[in-house]
Amino acid sequence: MSWNQIVPSVSELHSAKRRAVLREAAQAFNRQGYHATTLEGVAKRLGITKTAIYHYFPNKNALLKACFDEVMDAAFANLAEATANGRNGREKLRRVFAGYLTHLLDALTVAVVVLEDGALAPEDRRGAYAKRDRFERALRALVEEGISDGSIVPCDPKLVIMALLGAVNWVPRWYRQDGEWSAEQLATGMSELLDRSISTQPPRSLVRRVKDIKAVGDGARDATPRKPAKRKSP
Repeated sequence: MSWNQIVPSVSELHSAKRRAVLREAAQAFNRQGYHATTLEGVAKRLGITKTAIYHYFPNKNALLKACFDEVMDAAFANLAEATANGRNGREKLRRVFAGYLTHLLDALTVAVVVLEDGALAPEDRRGAYAKRDRFERALRALVEEGISDGSIVPCDPKLVIMALLGAVNWVPRWYRQDGEWSAEQLATGMSELLDRSISTQPPRSLVRRVKDIKAVGDGARDATPRKPAKRKSP
């Protein structure tokens, strides 16, 4: 800040404008796909010229790379939080997905649908795939931990993680900020749904209406194992 901490400095203004370009591009990628998005369209929605974008990004692919970098930063940040605070493998996994999904859906995010990774330049794609693979291996390790501690049913960790990530990474494609669900509500409801599919002690039911979920900080409600419902004798 400058002017007695009131007026943003030149570097802060540059950072804010760069962020605005990146956020608008990410929304366009999610809404219509990478190939259908143009720098002219991004500039028009921001009320600036296409040339102005070049002050922050040299081309459209650089915008996509920056989006993916942020997605993976958020992924590993949530992994670290979950690993530090989760009580068992199942709860750690649930916290990762709840926090990660909340970030993907935040109104100010620049996260982009991960299914667009094939549009990255070859050199950027290699780096992105290496980060993605490292993240997936860490998630599989949490599944294995859950199987060992009894919180997750015996299963194939690779299949579980590929299925869960596929479900989560597709959400930005259909979620709308002006819809009936907040990002926190959807992250909580979605994480409960995914959690129930692998839990050794799943709850008897899921939330009836997502819009009734009350926000609870990290987007995930208590994951303490519950006793399964008793089956009535035939």
